[in-house]
Amino acid sequence: MNAAATPPNHDGPPWWRLPNRYQWYVFALAAFGWLFDCFDQQIFTLSRSITMRDLLPHADTLTQTTRGGYATSIFILGWATGGLFFGMLGDRWGRAKTMATTILVYAACTGLSGLSQSWGYFALFRFLAGAGVGGEFAVGAALVAEVMPDRARPHTLGSLQALSAIGNVLAAVSLGVVVPDERLGWGWRGLYFLGALPGLVAVVVFLRLKEPEKWVAARAAAARGGSSRQFGSIKELFRIPVWRRNTLVGVSLAVAGVLGLWGVGFYSPELIDSAITTVETETRPKIEAVLRADTPAAHSAALAGLSAQENRKYLELLSRIGAADTRSTSTDPAASPLTGDQKERLAQLLAGAITEDRKTHLKSVGGILQQVGSFLGITFFTAIAARLGRRLSFLIGLTIAWASLILVFGTFHQAHQIYYLWPILGFCTLAPFGGYAIYFPELFPTRLRTTGMSFCYNVGRYIAALGPFVLGPLARALDGLTAIPGFRLAAMTLACSYLLGIVALIWAPETLGRPLPDDERENTGA
Repeated sequence: MNAAATPPNHDGPPWWRLPNRYQWYVFALAAFGWLFDCFDQQIFTLSRSITMRDLLPHADTLTQTTRGGYATSIFILGWATGGLFFGMLGDRWGRAKTMATTILVYAACTGLSGLSQSWGYFALFRFLAGAGVGGEFAVGAALVAEVMPDRARPHTLGSLQALSAIGNVLAAVSLGVVVPDERLGWGWRGLYFLGALPGLVAVVVFLRLKEPEKWVAARAAAARGGSSRQFGSIKELFRIPVWRRNTLVGVSLAVAGVLGLWGVGFYSPELIDSAITTVETETRPKIEAVLRADTPAAHSAALAGLSAQENRKYLELLSRIGAADTRSTSTDPAASPLTGDQKERLAQLLAGAITEDRKTHLKSVGGILQQVGSFLGITFFTAIAARLGRRLSFLIGLTIAWASLILVFGTFHQAHQIYYLWPILGFCTLAPFGGYAIYFPELFPTRLRTTGMSFCYNVGRYIAALGPFVLGPLARALDGLTAIPGFRLAAMTLACSYLLGIVALIWAPETLGRPLPDDERENTGA
């Protein structure tokens, strides 16, 4: 791999005419599986705060956010564990059979997530669903990479990743349609019931899909020659210097992007929660009665008219104007009458408050806009990676992703900002993921391809799981230290993960214009 990469040849027919009918069939099935994989991820992230309120009704907002972070970390740990296991299985057992199995696993456990009656069971099923989700990406991407003509490969892999945004958009639409629908009465659980449907795809995969010729030929050659080189071995990734270097580069790139996205970028619903207040229609006049109280007796009488849930909402409003610390249990912050300044600030807060259903609609719209941006961002990365090379494309992608998180978490305060900040957020934070689909298959030989891809992507997830796990505690620690709320400051701190990927590009090999690697072309000086 010492020689300079060969520039892509753009002569001849356009790339989309190169694959035959069966190759497009493989692409369609892999894209459909990954699309619903991403649907599963997004129904979780978009409905996470709603789910936590339902499963933990007596906890305060920050505790619910923290538990939501724990559930996210558990999901990512399942993703990483399943990714490693199914990645090795894909090299040993076959791409098609393994992909079908992963789809069945995540579909079944997604449905079971919707039946959970406690946080513990919900977290368990999120771990198991994550295992299937984590395994599907590497196997599906390797399958597409190995069946496609070389010139079409980066474009189809980029399109595979870009089309996943459709699954994310479907999740956002489903959030706005299914959760508020009182006729169904499913709430957030209905999203997970829908997520169980992709199990049908697995049946088609089992019946119609063949193993790629590259993998079949590699297995046959190893059997004939009695090769000592193992299929699906993590040890083999580190035994040979060129694969070891590629593995470390891939892990660094994955940690940067996954931590930035899952540790920060996918907390956009919680960012909406932190910035926009909700007060239900029937609660508003009761809070206004507290505002009108001009004596201690009238204040006490107005408080007595609040239900337990309405009192928690009142405490939340007091904490938003700095009149109470809801973490303190030494005194009742609602017991004292409000000062004139507090009444004025609370009245302003009430004036801008919306209902919970309206906020759910905003999250749905924001999710759609974020995923439209994601589609465009991945498509943009695919185009520049095919023209400018992988390394420069990653430098651009990681830099704009970092900048977008600082911009959004630093400046979002009003609902109308969703319409331009959320597309920017999706475009920038998802753009590097187009690079993972294109670049990771190009780093490893056939016998180690899904193992290497899974190792990079999912060891990256083990490390990235720390992001949402520490977000809540870090937000608590930083809250009040500056004028920036602790949640936002913690998010912007975690966004610095992109620096790791930028530094790793120093050692990253350029694969533009190269065929997929094999051991026969191995060169330790690459």
